[in-house]
Amino acid sequence: MQLNNAASILFVPLAVLVIVFATTPSHAQNVQVDLTSTCGGQSCFNTAGLFTTGTQFLGTTGMDNGNNCNPTAPYTNCPDAYSASQLGLPTAAPFTLTPASIGVPFTFGPVNTSNCGPATSPAVNCTDDVVNYTSGGVVITLAATDQTIYSTMIILGTAVNGSHKANVTATYTDNTTNLFPLTLSDWCGYGGNNYESIAVGGINRINSNGTLNGASCNLYAYTLPLDVTKNLASVTLTDADGSGASFALAITLKPPSYTIVGGVANPTSLSPGSSSTATVTVNPQPGYVGDVTLSCSISPAIIGQPPSAATAPTCALSPTDVSVTAGETAPPTTSLTFTASKPTQTSMAGRHSNVFFAFLLIPALAVTGLGFGSRAPWRKKVAGLFLLMMLALLLITPACVSTVHLGNVGTPPGQYTISITGVDGNGLTQASNPTGTTNTVVVTVTQ
Repeated sequence: MQLNNAASILFVPLAVLVIVFATTPSHAQNVQVDLTSTCGGQSCFNTAGLFTTGTQFLGTTGMDNGNNCNPTAPYTNCPDAYSASQLGLPTAAPFTLTPASIGVPFTFGPVNTSNCGPATSPAVNCTDDVVNYTSGGVVITLAATDQTIYSTMIILGTAVNGSHKANVTATYTDNTTNLFPLTLSDWCGYGGNNYESIAVGGINRINSNGTLNGASCNLYAYTLPLDVTKNLASVTLTDADGSGASFALAITLKPPSYTIVGGVANPTSLSPGSSSTATVTVNPQPGYVGDVTLSCSISPAIIGQPPSAATAPTCALSPTDVSVTAGETAPPTTSLTFTASKPTQTSMAGRHSNVFFAFLLIPALAVTGLGFGSRAPWRKKVAGLFLLMMLALLLITPACVSTVHLGNVGTPPGQYTISITGVDGNGLTQASNPTGTTNTVVVTVTQ
């Protein structure tokens, strides 16, 4: 229901103000695992699966041992692979990509840019650049300088020839482990499995003759939560169903972060023209230190009124910057203040006098018109009276319309969402709140 005048706000129901502390994608302080040297000092890559469009690799196994051509002897298959061009990888090393849906960078293996495989003359071996999960497990050991605390591991990969089972094992320096059983979707059939999301979607595979396959396929992200109290030592990728059809292309480790927790509003209800506050706490995960800059925004800005007739609520933080230091005994806090604007009114006197004058004018005009037209035929008398009444209505109309908007209604009632975003000095954003905590504050607005 729209408000047409200042008085009407007295009859609106209670409204609820919801405050949400939102997150945004992280862009820094991540470790891209170097898969070229972390498997016992050797490359972890064991399959050629990345090629530029136009590069031929007939005679290799590729990724799916497919049949998208008519092979000639001695070849019996036409393998497919990922097109680096379709994935959006740069044309030269380093082959680093930050998928918009993930928000963190990944470093890929070397991309094959020249024809390779036994079909070439002379035969040139293709460069391995994809990790094929094995039944014995591909053990990826982090460099000593990288064996520290991480909050999250993200693996970019897929299965081919249908979905398949795999295991990812995170091993810590104290020899404890986390086991993550995965179901990897077929690269052209997203299943929405546990831990799984689409990192790059709607792309074409590349055929062994260098042409693009018409199928719409994807590259998936597997986001795994790590133990933030322990140093990660290694990661093991195991084929759990013996298919040999599960692959990993890149791995990124996210560092410890922090969560933002809202407190209880004081007061819990407010009317336009008053304010409510809440204490916001920045809780660091173990191992996190940094300076966090906080900001707030409100959506929608105004409910049910044009901006000229209402005023949006405001939010403010004090302080806007907090620091998390090593060894501190209590997490830092900031105060969030919400203010609903008070209604303003203009004087009704001038409008009342206009209305009063208009109503006095109607009979005066009518009498005058009849008097001057007393000798005229009755039809002309009626027509003249009608015109005089229309003129009077024109005089009245501005007075009536002017009573519709009597000043500013202040902050209209309704549900507002105030979002709090935190970003530290290195671009790292807050993590999701742990179970048992909330990142919302509810305030009731009365009119």
